[in-house]
Amino acid sequence: GTLSIKIAEFSNENGRPKLKNYAILSNYNLIENQTPKVFGGEAPAMLRRMLKESGITANEINMSAPIFSSFLTVMELPPMPESEIARAVQFEAKKYILVPLDSVLVDWSLIGSNAEGKILVLLVAIPKDLVNEYAIIARESGLKLINLELETMSAARALIGNDPVPAVLMDMGSRDTTISVVDGGYLRISHSIETSGEDLTRSLANSLNISWRRAEELKKEQGLKVMDHNNQINDVLTPLLDIIINATKNIIDLYFSKANKKIEKLIIYGGAAKMPGFAEYLKNGLGFDVFIGNPFGKIIHDEKLNSIIKDTGHEFAIATGLALKAMQ
Repeated sequence: GTLSIKIAEFSNENGRPKLKNYAILSNYNLIENQTPKVFGGEAPAMLRRMLKESGITANEINMSAPIFSSFLTVMELPPMPESEIARAVQFEAKKYILVPLDSVLVDWSLIGSNAEGKILVLLVAIPKDLVNEYAIIARESGLKLINLELETMSAARALIGNDPVPAVLMDMGSRDTTISVVDGGYLRISHSIETSGEDLTRSLANSLNISWRRAEELKKEQGLKVMDHNNQINDVLTPLLDIIINATKNIIDLYFSKANKKIEKLIIYGGAAKMPGFAEYLKNGLGFDVFIGNPFGKIIHDEKLNSIIKDTGHEFAIATGLALKAMQ
C-alpha cells in the first residue's frame, strides 16, 4: 500500500492453504513526506521489523506492484495456432504499450475468446525500474523475491478465485481508488482514479478544522454516519464519493459494451472497505449488492483469529492473493 505493508504467511496443510502468520505495519509519516521511492526508502527497515516482531520464518516472498505505476489491458488477436500466439503478442504489444518495450517487464496470459472468435490476451507491463527497486527491497530485508505482479491480480485471486460470475472489485487506498472487472476468474479491466481515502480524510480535517490524524480516526469510527447529523460534512464527502460511483458506472458500462455482460456485484477491500456506511452508500448509488471482501473465507485458520479476521481481514486481500500464488 501507500502507507502500510501487509504480510500473509501460509503453510500447506494436506493440499489446502493455512494461515500461519500475518503482520501489518503503517507509517503515517509518509503522508507529509512523499518521495519517488517506495515508502520513502524505508521499506527494507519496515519489512525487517515486521519479520522480526511477528516471527515470520519464510525467506521467499511474492510482492505486488500498484496499478497506477504499471499498465494492463486486454489484447485481441485473430484466431491462430497456440504455437504462434507468443510471437504475435510480442509483435502487437508495442501497439498497446505507449513506452519503449525495453523499459518495462511484459507478461501476458490467455483469458479466452470473445463472441467474434478473437483470442483474448491479458497484457501486463511493469516498469523495470520498479521491478529492480522491489528486488532491492526484498534483498535488503533478507528475502528472495520470487514473483512480482499487479496488486489487482493478487486481490482477484483471493476474493474471486474461479467464480465465473462477473464482478467489480474496488480498493479505496490512501493514494487512489482502483476499480476492476473480473470475469471468469480473469481480470478484464482495471482503472485507477485519484479520488482516495486520503481525500476523504483531508476534506474532513479541513471542514471540521481538526488534525489529519483526528480526521482519520473520525472516518474509521463514524464514517458516513456523520453525514446524518452534519450537513457540512455531507456537502464535503458526497461529491468525492459520487466521483467514485460515477467512475464505477463508467467502467461497468464499458465492459457491457465490450462483452455484453451485466455486472451486479461489487466487492470492496482494503483500508476503507469497512468505513461505516461506505458499502451502503455504494449499494444505493449503484443499485446492486456490495460486499466487504474476506480473503480468508476459504483459508484454514485458527478459530481464535475469527474476530481479528472479521475486523481486519479485508486489508489482507492482496497479501493473501500473493501467498496463494506461491501455492498454485
